[in-house]
Amino acid sequence: MLMVPSKKSATKQKVYGLQAKSKVAKIEFPKPYTRRYFGSCYGWIATVDKSFNITLSNPFKNLSIHLPQFDSMAYDSGPYTYKIQKVVLSDDPLLHPNNFVVVVIYSVYGRVAFYRPCQENWIYMDVDEDQSLISDILFHKGLVYAIGEYNNLVSFDVNGVGDDESSKPPKLNTLVPKILKLENYLHRVYLVKSSMGNLYSIHKHFDFEKVGERMAHWTKKFTVFKLILDYENGKFLEKKEVESIDGDIVFVSDNNTLAVSTLNFPRGQPNSIYFTDDFIDWDAYEVLGPRDIGIFHLKDGSLEKYYQFKSSHKDLSPYIWISPSKEYN
Repeated sequence: MLMVPSKKSATKQKVYGLQAKSKVAKIEFPKPYTRRYFGSCYGWIATVDKSFNITLSNPFKNLSIHLPQFDSMAYDSGPYTYKIQKVVLSDDPLLHPNNFVVVVIYSVYGRVAFYRPCQENWIYMDVDEDQSLISDILFHKGLVYAIGEYNNLVSFDVNGVGDDESSKPPKLNTLVPKILKLENYLHRVYLVKSSMGNLYSIHKHFDFEKVGERMAHWTKKFTVFKLILDYENGKFLEKKEVESIDGDIVFVSDNNTLAVSTLNFPRGQPNSIYFTDDFIDWDAYEVLGPRDIGIFHLKDGSLEKYYQFKSSHKDLSPYIWISPSKEYN
């Protein structure tokens, strides 16, 4: 479902179901609207307050989980709502209340931290050249994989970290090092696991144009690469550009990057990427709004719309994808 802000209520949000395009429902949140939702995973949505307290809310179950205060944010630039960029969960906290992991991308420098229920505080990954400017994270085969804006790819294991204060961050395994060249830079890059279990990187390319006093951004195209790894030895073997993500439909945004089989989503278009506006610019949404939304078809490179942006949303938060549990009616 596409979650769209509601201007009339501080707690109600609209959800737009792609399976039934004419239907829009409203869901009630346990906490008031906080300007921006920066992650959705297993039906949980993440928010942060001015004191850098992160809350996971599940509007479909009317539940909230309050995570420890984040303490690495005070000296970072920009509004507090942008200091946490993305939240990804290893498992659904409803099904695994004591055995899930929360990994966040934080700071304008794209750094990574994680938390488990057995810990008192967040564990912050050591700042490493290949660990900064991280754009997306993914749990895959027992490890966390992270990709950066310079195509750098790293992995690390959060399972062996203890629950005491002396716990050190896990060792970082650099699979593809960062190469600081302009032609390698991408504003947005994603990691996704297909319904067949294969790993892909998705690169979003932008066009920019001046609108009034501001530069507006528009998605121009996506390129997709299949990542071949030797999982036994922890080595990267190769990547090759492809025109199919195993026939899946992919949803990219501030949510957990999600691939869905056409068998489970018959009205979706196979080998397509459904995207929302997640280009991080401090005041882009207030000035222009989250206009950059659409579907990109990998087969022919065409773009189309699935939802019409409303000008009244220009001072609200970006739209976000949310996948409720299967039993939600």
